[in-house]
Amino acid sequence: MNSLHNLHTRYSVAKLKVGNDVLLLRHIWSDVDTDQSNAITASELAEVLNRINFFMKKSDVEKLYNNFGKLIGLDKTERRRGFSFEQCLTTLHKLKRDSTWQVKPVRHIWFDLFGEYMNNGKSRTRVSSDSFLRKFLWQKQGESNATAGDVDRIFRKLNRLEYAEVATNLHLSEQDAGKYIDKDRFEAYLLSKDNDIFDPISASFDRSTMTQSLSHYWINSSHNTYLTGDQLQSRSSVEMYMNVLYRGCRCIEIDCFDGHFTATGTPVPHVYHK
Repeated sequence: MNSLHNLHTRYSVAKLKVGNDVLLLRHIWSDVDTDQSNAITASELAEVLNRINFFMKKSDVEKLYNNFGKLIGLDKTERRRGFSFEQCLTTLHKLKRDSTWQVKPVRHIWFDLFGEYMNNGKSRTRVSSDSFLRKFLWQKQGESNATAGDVDRIFRKLNRLEYAEVATNLHLSEQDAGKYIDKDRFEAYLLSKDNDIFDPISASFDRSTMTQSLSHYWINSSHNTYLTGDQLQSRSSVEMYMNVLYRGCRCIEIDCFDGHFTATGTPVPHVYHK
């Protein structure tokens, strides 16, 4: 029990320094890298893409794999050996950032809030803590009680996150870590618990006042938890349980049926969804 507690404590501290996309990739990476070679091939990269619902033809994945391998200077032997975790992370980031078939919403939000150009006339690559406080937290979010100290804490946390090197040119000293963030870190904030729409103050209550019927209370629940998309055409995946629990869901749906009986007559539940 002590070992489990220590492991959970260390994980809770470590995950604060890793973006959600990197955390998810680490989980998928360890599962896909079945031979534990610490490298994945083009076919394994295709499996990674499939697991994050980014579907590509096999020929397109191989082309992406070889082109990016050449771009970072890998020869044929090194490409056959496979990409490291960092190289895979960089590949996925470039694929997400450079894809011509989609325009990331964060790009529009970033420029609408802070302007497309900085004071020096160059395209906006970063935003200051003062602009973040005034233009985003106060004006856009309506968080009138937010302070410069809150922004300093947020910025320092975001600047400690692990990113692919290609994701950012913003490298700050510990002294300046509370002064600026770039677009990728802003996106991480939008998707983080710190930007949760739920006000934590509302979580405080007096249990003696909970006398209403259950339908009068909000419960963080999930219907068809196992589905990766819409109700009619999407697939089922056990990973969705990890996904929703990580996001705070505390009531999930599991399709459970009567299964077979063991030799001693103990019934075995059968969890299944086609």
